[in-house]
Parts: sequence; C-alpha cells; structure tokens
Amino acid sequence: MHAFGDTDPTRVDESRICSARRSPEHPAIIEHRKVTLEQAEELLSSFRRMAPHFPFVQVPGDATVPSLSRTSPFLLLAILTTASIRDPPLYHQMDFEFKRILSTKVIVEGRKSLDSVQGILVYVAWYPLHANPKNNQAFMYINLATSLTSDLGLDLELPNLNSFGNISTQGLIEGASFTDAAKRAYLGCYYLSSALSLGFQKPPGLRYRNLMDGHGQSLLQDESSAEISSLIKLQRLAERIAEVHRSSEPKGDLQMEALNAEVNIQMFQHEVQEWRKSIATSVRNLPFIGMAERYLGCAIYSHELGFLRRPYRDHLRSMTSNPPVNPAHLESCLQAAKTFCEYLLSLPETSYLDFTAIQWSMVVHAILVLSRLTFVMAANLGWDSDTTRSNVPLVMYLDALCYRFQHLSLTPSDTAETPQNPDVLYVFGMILRSCKKSYERRVAKIAPGFLIVDDANVIDMAARGHCPMLDPALNPLFDISDSTYGGSYELSESATPSTSSTAAFLPQYHDVWAVMTGSWAEEF
Repeated sequence: MHAFGDTDPTRVDESRICSARRSPEHPAIIEHRKVTLEQAEELLSSFRRMAPHFPFVQVPGDATVPSLSRTSPFLLLAILTTASIRDPPLYHQMDFEFKRILSTKVIVEGRKSLDSVQGILVYVAWYPLHANPKNNQAFMYINLATSLTSDLGLDLELPNLNSFGNISTQGLIEGASFTDAAKRAYLGCYYLSSALSLGFQKPPGLRYRNLMDGHGQSLLQDESSAEISSLIKLQRLAERIAEVHRSSEPKGDLQMEALNAEVNIQMFQHEVQEWRKSIATSVRNLPFIGMAERYLGCAIYSHELGFLRRPYRDHLRSMTSNPPVNPAHLESCLQAAKTFCEYLLSLPETSYLDFTAIQWSMVVHAILVLSRLTFVMAANLGWDSDTTRSNVPLVMYLDALCYRFQHLSLTPSDTAETPQNPDVLYVFGMILRSCKKSYERRVAKIAPGFLIVDDANVIDMAARGHCPMLDPALNPLFDISDSTYGGSYELSESATPSTSSTAAFLPQYHDVWAVMTGSWAEEF
C-alpha cells in the first residue's frame, strides 16, 4: 500500500491544504480564507478523481474553473465544496457558502435549472453522512432535487417547450429532447433517493419508472452509460428485495415460510447472475460497481433473515422462539458479508477517499449485519466466545479499516487529546473503534444458551447492540462549535448590526460566489 499521494500526480498537494491546529492552552481561531483561482483549479482536479464513483454528473474534460463559472456556477460551487472535504476549516467555509447560495437562489428567488439539480446531486453524493449521522440533512436536499426535476419536466419522456417560462433551459434541452446531461441527472436523482431511503427505511421520494430504462437506453452511445445502467439496475434490484420483505407477513406455517424464503433467494440470485452476464468484465471490475454487486449478495440474505428490520430487538425476540426457517441461510449470509468485506479491503486504500455516501452506507450496513449475525449464529449453533471469534472475523475487518483510515487521515492521531478540527476519516475511524470495543465486550459474554428472552422482554446484554452515536466519548467529535472557524458566526468589522434585519448576524465569509461569477468567469 502506498502513502497518500505517493504515486498519483493528479492528487491535490496536501501540503497546501493544511488543517489549522490549536493547543489546549491557547485555543486559536481558524480564520476564514479566500480561495484563489489556482486553489479552485486544484480542487476541480481533485474532484475529477472522485467523479467516476458518481457518473450521473459529468464534467467535460476541457472544463476549467472560469468556464464552469460561466456555464454551471452552482455545480462548480458544489464541486469545490465536495473536493475540500479533507480540509475541515475550508470545507466548513465552502459548505456554508453552498447552503447560502442554495437558499438564496433556489428557495428564495425560485430559480430552477439543470445547474441547480446537478449541484445538489454532487453535494448529496459526497455528503459525509457516515461521520455524523445525527446531523442528517441529506433527505432534505435530495427531496429538493427531486422537486426540481419535476419542475424541469424530467419526469416526462419529452420536454414541454411551453412550460419553460420561468425556468432556465441552458443545458436542459437540445432540439425537442432532453440533453444527455439532463437524463443522467434524473437517473442520479433516483439513485440517491432510492439508496438513502433504503438505508434509513423511509419512503422513497422518487419511485422507479419505465422512463428510467428509456433514459438508460438513450445514453448507450456515451462511454459511461454502462456504469450508469449497472448502478440503476443494481439499485432497483436492492429496492425490490427490500419491498418484498417489507410487505411480507408471518404466515404461521413454517414449511410455507421456508419455501417462500428459498424462492425469494433463488429468484434474486438468478437476477444477479443475469446482470453479471449482461455486463462487461471491465465494468464489473470498477470498485464502485464491485462494491454494489457484493453488497447486493449480502442484502439478499440479510433482508431474508431480518437483520435490517426495525425495531430489530422485536425481531430478535421472535427469532429466539422461532429460529431461522433455514439455518443454512445464516452461513450463506456470513459468506456474503465476508466476500463484501474482503473485497473492500482488497481495494487500494486511496480509493476510500473517493467513496460516495452510498458506498460508505454499504460499509456501515455490512458491519451491522456481521455484528447481528454473530450473536444469532452463536445462539443457534451453540458457540462459545472463542469459536465465535474464529468464525466471524469482524474484529480483524474493523482493525484493518481503522488502520487504513488512520493512515489516510490528515488529522494527527498520536496525541491523547481530542483534535479540535478532525477530518471525516479520523471521525469515522473513531466510530469504528467504538463499535469494535462494544462488539468485543459482547462477544466475551457469549456462552451456550446466552441468548434468552423472558416474559418481561429482557434480552441478554451480550445480544444487545451499542450505537456509537450514543458513546459519550465521541461527543466532542460531533459538537464542534462554529465559533472555532474564524468567528464564522460573529459580525465582521464591515457588518452593521441592525434590529430590523437578521442578515447582519449571518457569517461573514469571503464571498466565493461573487468571485466565481465575477472575476473567475471573466478569465474565460
């Protein structure tokens, strides 16, 4: 494994993007800073490395910051925000600017354009949900994007040219048809909406339609169409798997339930096999496609076994009196989860830097499934703690991931004190360490007959999970004060307080938007 940036000259020079440090004796304020055109070009170059993981928004190869400032300024702002994620102070500043422009241009002024949709999609695709799920605004943004696609008419086969009175058609239509960029954006909106809804078990904001197949077919001449088609097909299959089990009700007939379970598994596995036959090997070998394929193999069994049901404890209680109808499915689920984790660890560690929120959610779900599977298998097979450790290598997987995150993170980890401005990889590594600590403590309690439920609904503590979001040791990582960032919520010297306006009390950042649409655009 190579250190970050050792072998890839296209990556941004990290020495130029350094996180500010604070000593506990003299807490420093991290000043907001201006983003130069040169720095913006570096961030754009960094985003080009990330972009293949979300092929629904494509930046032309010859595009520059000045050219994008003129044609797609909001998309450019989202790109700069997303690409600055490894530099927490800059990301905080850009994130605020993105939200400010989004609220002003889209919500207040009601502007509707493909540029707005693409910008929101990029922002949501790399939203750092895995590092702070308590602060989850991704649904709000993707629902806004879904609403905009409807306003733009992207849910129709052809554009209604009479309905574009207050809508920008730049990049949206070509002749009497939607552009390829518009079709990709519509498919991307479905992909994100569906994946996020499944992950948090919420109703989807955009349902699958045959029109999406038509859009996929019309993009076949595009070099990235195979990746888009693959992601859409796999996501649709994941959606159907969840729908089947969401709508199923216990029948009371164990033989019939076993038959239904086997039919469902065989049906979905057959569809995955058909998908494999229809996809070129070069596409299947792409990391984000490989992850989606292997995660789907895990999802087929984990949904059937109820590991993703909510509330899970209610399902666990039912499993103690009614064990899985086919115990072989437990072993199959374990092998599928191992396959996913081992594929994840086989990827170059620098590829983790490009993961989208959807790929990180797959990692989280795989860890969750392995954890829950551990205690159900131990109870059903009469394992003790040592046998459990040897059969379910979750601790090894967590150790390997934590080591890689520590290696990739720009936040120092060799101090006893909690860093004031940790990056996303550092935070996620700490979350996994909390999971590992809880998991090891619970595995140590495993003994034959440990999983017991009494009439008072009390489950043995070895089987009860621990959410790292409830770990008080992690609170400092999630509760970083905005005053840390250059007095970002303080008045600048040029701001004049006014009781009649709340605008004076908003953060006074360097106006990146004004520079983008002004001097940068003039460079083009």
